[in-house]
Formats: sequence, C-alpha cells, structure tokens
Amino acid sequence: MNRIFTLTFVALLTVCAFAQTDQPSAKEVEVKNTLATFVRAFDNLDWETFRSAFADDATVFYPRAFAQRADGRSEFEHNFRQVFEQIRAGRSKGPYMDLQPQNLRIQIAGDVAIVTFHLDDRAGFVNRRTIILSKFPEGWRIIHLHASEVPIPAP
Repeated sequence: MNRIFTLTFVALLTVCAFAQTDQPSAKEVEVKNTLATFVRAFDNLDWETFRSAFADDATVFYPRAFAQRADGRSEFEHNFRQVFEQIRAGRSKGPYMDLQPQNLRIQIAGDVAIVTFHLDDRAGFVNRRTIILSKFPEGWRIIHLHASEVPIPAP
C-alpha cells in the first residue's frame, strides 16, 4: 500500500511539473504583448507608439539602406523616419504592412529578453530579426534591434 501511494505521489509530481512547463511565464507574456504592440505600431506606421517601444540608448542595425549601426534615439529615429516615409509611399491610411513574425522564439534571462523570428516580407530572401528587450520600471523596452536578410539559395 505504501509503495502504491509513493508511485502515485511521484506520478502526480511529474504531471504537475510537465503542466507548469507548458505555461508561459509572466515575463514571457509581457514580452509577447510588448512585441505585438510594437509590430502593430510598425504595421500602422504609428510613430508615437513605435518610438516609445525603444529605450533612449537603443542600438539598431537595419537590413538594407543604412550600413552603420544607429546609436541612440536621435540616430535610430532619424533613420526610422526615412523608413516610415518609404513604406508610406504617399498613402495616408494604414495598415501599411502586415508583418507576421514566424518561427518566434523568446529567451528570458532575468530582466532581459531575446526575441528572434523571421519575416516573409521580401521575395527571395530570409529576413531575420533579433530584438533584445530590457525590463524598465515603465515596462519592457527595446535596447537593440538587429535586422538582416540573406538570399534564399536557388534549388
């Protein structure tokens, strides 16, 4: 009888442990929500919401037009204003894009989150994104965004 109780107890603990690993942590949920707000702001070219997603000292690597790293708010905002105008292309109503992060992975390390994903937004290329966020008193903010693309090899 004691053995059956012990086996049942161990089985119950195992089930509980596996059930907990399927649930995202509170930080992961916060990061996903922050990312969703950021992507929606970018899709709609909502400048104020978009820019507020970044920390003042954030750095950005762009995939195309800007070869140098943007250091700090004045540089990355200057570059993103140009990107916004290119995407807007004279239109006055959004959404202007439909970004859909694919193969999303979130890694949490204390108050830092590393988010990686792909975008299918340019034919013939794999568009890769890495966004590093840090937890601030007002919420998660982007401290680094790295955008790159590589050509898809011909079959």
